[in-house]
Amino acid sequence: MAEILLEGEPTYRGAIVRTSLVVVLFSVFAVSCGGSSMGMGQVKISLTDAPSDLTNVSQVNVTFDEIRVHDDASTSSPDGGAPDAGASQDGNNGSGWIVLCTDTQTIDLLSLTGGRFTPLCSRPAADGGVEEVPVAVPAGNISQVRLHLVGAQLVFNDGTPSTDVTVPSGTTSGLKIDVNQTVPLGGALEIKLDFDAAQSIHKTGNGKYLMQPVIRVVP
Repeated sequence: MAEILLEGEPTYRGAIVRTSLVVVLFSVFAVSCGGSSMGMGQVKISLTDAPSDLTNVSQVNVTFDEIRVHDDASTSSPDGGAPDAGASQDGNNGSGWIVLCTDTQTIDLLSLTGGRFTPLCSRPAADGGVEEVPVAVPAGNISQVRLHLVGAQLVFNDGTPSTDVTVPSGTTSGLKIDVNQTVPLGGALEIKLDFDAAQSIHKTGNGKYLMQPVIRVVP
């Protein structure tokens, strides 16, 4: 028995070596194929406001808690959590959604007139302001931006109490902006949005205010 095991031992070890080599080669092939199919770029989104002629209004405050884009991918990429976690509440959790940031931020649109821009995904800057945070995304087409708006408010010049503004669909499916632009491989796409406050605010017959957002992509 001992002689049979000794004679077969080299063959057994050779089989292990050959099998291990095949597994390693297959793994390298799989990684190289997977890595080549997902080139990355960056996307940056900023907001401005067209010149406003709103009478007696000193501030138009809008509050966002999520910024996302839609690309050509087959999966969604939330900002942390389980797959699609960031996109589940409003029903827009299908393929291709990428949640860029989920920090709650309030922006006064009237402070952005005159060609001023503010980043929508940002972090505190050393000078006390905010600085833009580019977000890594797969290179390719970006078809749409969605801004999840959780509130809007008007502040008046004459001391009239501030009032909330109703925004249909803004707090459910979000504000949808078609962009159809391309994130370059290894580069950055900057999307500039003009949120026209004057065209967006309407006073109803009962004295309430309604916001029907007018947002366009700045060339």
